[in-house]
Amino acid sequence: MKVILLGTGTSTAIPEVGCGCPVCHSGDPRDRRLRSSALIITDSGKRILIDCGPDFHEQAVRLHLDRIDAILLTHEHYDHTFGLDDVRTIAWRQELPIYGQARVLETVRERMHYAFGPNPYPGTPRLTLCPIDEDGEGSFELLGEKVTPLFFDHGSLPIVGYRIGAFTYITDMKTISESEWMKVDGSELLVINALRYQRPHPSHQSILDVEALLPKLHHRPQLTLLTHLSHHAPSHQQLLSMLPEGLQPGYDGQCITLCDGLVSETPLPLYEEPFSYRDLGRIAYAEAWAMQKELFDAQLQAKHEGLPTESFLLFCEHNPVFTMGKHADSANVLMSLDVLRESGYDFYEVERGGDVTYHGPGQLTGYPILDLERFHLGLKSYIELLEQSVIELLKFYRIEAGLKDGAIGVWLDVGNPALERKICAIGVKSSRYVTMHGFALNVNNDLAPFQLINPCGFKQGKVASIAQEVGHEVDFTVVKHMLVSILHRRLHEHLTPRY
Repeated sequence: MKVILLGTGTSTAIPEVGCGCPVCHSGDPRDRRLRSSALIITDSGKRILIDCGPDFHEQAVRLHLDRIDAILLTHEHYDHTFGLDDVRTIAWRQELPIYGQARVLETVRERMHYAFGPNPYPGTPRLTLCPIDEDGEGSFELLGEKVTPLFFDHGSLPIVGYRIGAFTYITDMKTISESEWMKVDGSELLVINALRYQRPHPSHQSILDVEALLPKLHHRPQLTLLTHLSHHAPSHQQLLSMLPEGLQPGYDGQCITLCDGLVSETPLPLYEEPFSYRDLGRIAYAEAWAMQKELFDAQLQAKHEGLPTESFLLFCEHNPVFTMGKHADSANVLMSLDVLRESGYDFYEVERGGDVTYHGPGQLTGYPILDLERFHLGLKSYIELLEQSVIELLKFYRIEAGLKDGAIGVWLDVGNPALERKICAIGVKSSRYVTMHGFALNVNNDLAPFQLINPCGFKQGKVASIAQEVGHEVDFTVVKHMLVSILHRRLHEHLTPRY
């Protein structure tokens, strides 16, 4: 398990607006504290966010965070919940459960009413509110982990913390009963709030209060980190010299790994881009084909020489063109090549798999040049990744798509012969796990040219487009950007190390 402290500051953060104190003007980056939040990466790679304050956007972008699997809320205050709207860009794809006290979840429902209405617009976050048992006894299972709530008071407001395995997170606490505090016993890592060193506060404990609590545990944590610190606490460097062993100030971006009973601070994995993206615009097929082959051959040469490979994703539109794969049946071209060329169509026989297909303006054609070994993918799983990425994109437009047995690509109304139609064709070439060619997604393109062929070898095969399905042309740039983002996330998840 990894615990990443996204923010370790109080409600005003550090530096505080308009303040000239030494901590707010410190040159130590560890004294710059966003609103308190933490990200847990479980052993299985699931991502659990604790609190989602107004700094979540900045915290997530810093970490290149593109997926969250669940959120735990401690209470409803602004600095712990007002970033929830920013999860909508990654929470429209699948249900995102949010756990908290019933009172807190009702506040979320009221503030984000647009996410819970009867007719959500495309891209609305799919949030599921999950009340926790508030009798003080119940634990629950979340993504394969046992989660135990801890109940305590934030001044006069009852709020909650969480223990997950050997990790406990407590923030905004002023007082806690002995029985609830004993739930911390045996934790290897404790993150706990301390507003300042000793001056009393009506709803937050001090560092001295934390020091007084720790000896009451039978088995103290190996490491206790302070969070929710204000600018009135000593600086990070001063606290390091003041605090006893095993008690330290946390800081934004700090990553702690819990493994085999040991707790250690570890660096965040370096972020690795899955590919370089190039938008080629509208381009002749021969020109894009030559570019593909140049990049493809360069990666094969790099592998032959034992050098690192590069990855590319090329997006484009083509001038009207028909292409035939290496095992295509010429009978699936229903007109002579001379007639096609006289009608303004180019024609190429290429080295990809698949049969004959059409490319033209308004169709999004994608050419990933990837070393699949870098992504720990085989050819079959790579094609499945492409198919599922397109299916995910189509969900944004409320188009239900699926796969057809014995056929590659993405289809609509599979199993209904009268309505079944193809919306995305896939044809790939692979050598030594390096790929070229890719997919063609019908977006706004004219579908009439498909009547001149048996698309992908399917006689009288029907085709579809996004525009046809939704009843109007769609923004082509939005489609491109969304599909790049989906492919970026899905391919990045196959890189190691991963968050």
